[in-house]
Amino acid sequence: MGIWLPLAVTLLAVAVMYVCCIRPMRRKAGCRTTPAPRTRESVDAEIRRAREELRRLREQAATRQAQPPTAWRKQGGRGG
Repeated sequence: MGIWLPLAVTLLAVAVMYVCCIRPMRRKAGCRTTPAPRTRESVDAEIRRAREELRRLREQAATRQAQPPTAWRKQGGRGG
């Protein structure tokens, strides 16, 4: 087996790179899929989702700060 398995893996990687990257780049298609066109509505929806996520994260952080220490810390556990 020796050198044949690493050689086969290397050749497979080169073949995949050629098919997925080099060939499309030679055709001026690039090495990536084309992203969906961005419309004003899609950008607005993404901003709304990001703001909602930020609101939830801030709410969680405020809740964690307001909670009293856990019982194991009161009993001399590690931390705190």
